[in-house]
Amino acid sequence: MPRKIIEQSLRAAFIACLIVAAILALLPADLMRRTALGGHAEHVIAYLGTAILMGLAFPRGPRLTVQCVLLTMYASALEAGQVYSPGRHASFQDLAFSAAGIVIGGVLLGIARARMSSGLGREKPTA
Repeated sequence: MPRKIIEQSLRAAFIACLIVAAILALLPADLMRRTALGGHAEHVIAYLGTAILMGLAFPRGPRLTVQCVLLTMYASALEAGQVYSPGRHASFQDLAFSAAGIVIGGVLLGIARARMSSGLGREKPTA
């Protein structure tokens, strides 16, 4: 598959993650359904995946650190917006778990990029 199609697909998936995160963050409490994992694990997993998708969708910039800061700001805005959603409240603890997922995703992607660029991810030919 051509690289451009892959990048466009990754960007579409990233935008979908942002939209789904906004919908779930601002949904009224009586419509919320939690998984067996609990809210904090859901925050970590959702933002870890979103951070990795973001890094893959925009490999040439801005820098991964900047991307993670911007995603954390987005998570902060969604968390603050919960004040206006019926039955919901903003929680610093939820934001901390979201930020942890972003950091973990950024670190994992950074490690993967470093391994790929240094050639550690490639097998050496045997003679």
